[in-house]
Amino acid sequence: MHAPLSVFLGTSVILLAIGLYGLLVRREMIRLVMALELIFHSGNINIMAFALSPAGIDALGVAAVIILIAIEACALAVMLAVMLNLFKVYGSLDVSKLRELRW
Repeated sequence: MHAPLSVFLGTSVILLAIGLYGLLVRREMIRLVMALELIFHSGNINIMAFALSPAGIDALGVAAVIILIAIEACALAVMLAVMLNLFKVYGSLDVSKLRELRW
């Protein structure tokens, strides 16, 4: 027995709203990355919601979500490497301070 589609879509919208709020309000780069991850997971939940139909599970939707999770993990690794180098060079991950360093 599956939860209704409205539960999945409601959860997806809530995660999207929290992620967008985090992107717009926060200035710390690690929190921006976490907000981006929330937005990515919101999309994954949305895809899975439509892959789980009452007739059965759509294998294409599940495969798409698995591939997206792998791509997100690679993107997260790159973002963390960039943040580590920025912290080593500038000593801060505050986006407003890093903006002042532009030429």
